[in-house]
Amino acid sequence: MTGARSGRSAALTRPAVTVPVALVVLLVILGAVASVLAGRAAGTARDALGDTGPALAGVALPEDGSAGPPTVTLTPAAAASPRSAEIRDLVARQIDARNAGDYGAWVATSSASSSASVSSAQFADRNRTVKVGSVILRRIDPVGDDEYVVPMGMITTQDPAAAPPDVPVPRLCWQVSATVVSERGALRLVDPMAGSSLRTPC
Repeated sequence: MTGARSGRSAALTRPAVTVPVALVVLLVILGAVASVLAGRAAGTARDALGDTGPALAGVALPEDGSAGPPTVTLTPAAAASPRSAEIRDLVARQIDARNAGDYGAWVATSSASSSASVSSAQFADRNRTVKVGSVILRRIDPVGDDEYVVPMGMITTQDPAAAPPDVPVPRLCWQVSATVVSERGALRLVDPMAGSSLRTPC
């Protein structure tokens, strides 16, 4: 009996048995580590780019289906910028211009290249049914020569026919990477370029 047990023990400790067991244990450990790292990566991506819906805008979603008030708020990170008050005022004036359909007021807040590329008729057409609200400035990042990159979130409502063709819905949550430059002795907003915004129905 003792010899049989010894034989079984020896068999279990032979390389042919122990190597596959070790590989299984290693694969389980690697799988667990990969799962943890994937979770952390996903969390980092959400923090950097925003999640879907109201998390993308970075604000509470109004329950009445509206875009919310046009008030521009600052995160603590954005408020720490020495020019936070100026940039918040600039963004607020442009949002008010869009909501009122006031082309002249929009031009007064826009860079020369932006205002030159959008005619009064184009401005009226693209803002005809759009209302912008729940605006939040996430950061104000200086990039030199009185130029700033300002990641911001907002909510818009619009006629679905006036929404981007890929998301024809009445309300959208946005994350926009805006650029602010200094022109004519004052700060101006550059019209967002293609690829500088994320949007999702909300």
